[in-house]
Formats: sequence, structure tokens, C-alpha cells
Amino acid sequence: MSRTRKILVSLIVVSLASIAIAGATFAKFSRTTSNPGNSFAAGTVNIADNDAGAAFSIPTMSPGSSASRCIRVTYTGSLTSNVHLFGATTGSLAPYLNLVVTRGTESAPSFPSCSTFTADATNYIGSGAGVVYSGTLSNFASTYSDYASGLVDVPTGAQNWATNNSHSYQFTVSLPAGASSSAQGLTSGATFYWEARNT
Repeated sequence: MSRTRKILVSLIVVSLASIAIAGATFAKFSRTTSNPGNSFAAGTVNIADNDAGAAFSIPTMSPGSSASRCIRVTYTGSLTSNVHLFGATTGSLAPYLNLVVTRGTESAPSFPSCSTFTADATNYIGSGAGVVYSGTLSNFASTYSDYASGLVDVPTGAQNWATNNSHSYQFTVSLPAGASSSAQGLTSGATFYWEARNT
């Protein structure tokens, strides 16, 4: 073997040895630990009432007449939420009708009966025990038209509803004794909404 070839072979051997040594220089001891089986689930917001899809109606009202109907609202979501009440009306009788909404409890709720309804003891707005709204039906719908403008559960401040909290509401609608003759033959419809949003 020529001297030049021997030198080249020696350089290759030295280079390979250097690479092996360099690789060995970066080797480290290691160990890992793990936290397996993690799971994630979104909470729920759910609210319902006991009307079973039915509505209440008050036909042939005359000046001075009134009627009350009650509904129970229950929160079953897993996330604590604020609940707002709002409404919408149709027809042209709404400006002539007075509406009083009273918050309370029922010992044996049976929509739309108010036979076991008891108003909250608190005089929330100065209109009597449990009353949370008193005014015309049309004003209720125009003032409280969506969640953002909605009537908070109690006017003294939003109350958090937790799983299985429930409240009953009495709606009293009246046609005042001094109602204008212009109200004759008019009709109106109303839809009331309770919307829950987690806090």
C-alpha cells in the first residue's frame, strides 16, 4: 500500500472515531412521567317552564276585569346563570292592558293555576310583595325586548340560578275600568321569555 493511501485510510479511521466520540458526548440519562386519562366536558345552560306547550287566554275582557295566571320556571343547567325575563306582543289591545308580574313560589304548581301561589315577601319595586313589574303590557314588551334589556330575575340585582333552582311567576292582566271605548273589539297576543346565560 502506498504511503499516501495509508495516510488517507488513517484519516478516515480517525474521523470515524471522532464522530463516535462526539456522538457519545451528547448522550444523556433520561426519564419521563405522564398524567394520563385527562378529560374535558363543556357545562350546560338549560331552563324550562311547566306550561307543556300550552298558552293561557283571557277572552271577552270588559272594563274593570282582570285575570291571573301562574307559571313555574326551573333551571337545570350545570353552570350557574343569570336569568332575564322579556317579552313581545302583537295586536292593538296591548297599550290598554295593565300587566303586573309577581315573583314567588307554588307548593303544587299546575299551569296556569295560581291556587298555591305565594308572592315573595320582598317589595322589590314599591308595588307590593313580590312584584317585579307593574305597567302596561305594551310598555313591558318595548322596555324588556331581549336578554340585554331584559328584566333581571329580581330588580334589586341579578341573582345567580344554580342547578334545580325554580321560581313561579304570576301574570295579572287587567283592562282598567276607565278604558277608552277605542279598546272595544281589539285583541293582542303576548309571548314571555326567560333566558339564562352562564355567569
